[in-house]
Amino acid sequence: MHIPARSLVVGNPAKVIKEVSDDMIAWKTKGTQLYQTLPKDMADTATPCEPLSEMPADRPTQESLYDTWNKIKNG
Repeated sequence: MHIPARSLVVGNPAKVIKEVSDDMIAWKTKGTQLYQTLPKDMADTATPCEPLSEMPADRPTQESLYDTWNKIKNG
């Protein structure tokens, strides 16, 4: 099968579903750069701590934790 450059391919058997835009490549590149900084950020900022014995009443919902990613992705 010949797959044209900058094509998004899915499935088995493979099927070309669309051409990859410059915006898609920029978004993926930005996400990869963010991902690559995580190990160093963790090593620089991680500190030992005690595990929680119970759930804090003021703990944010799981959905609110996606706010930062949405700001990065859309910014």
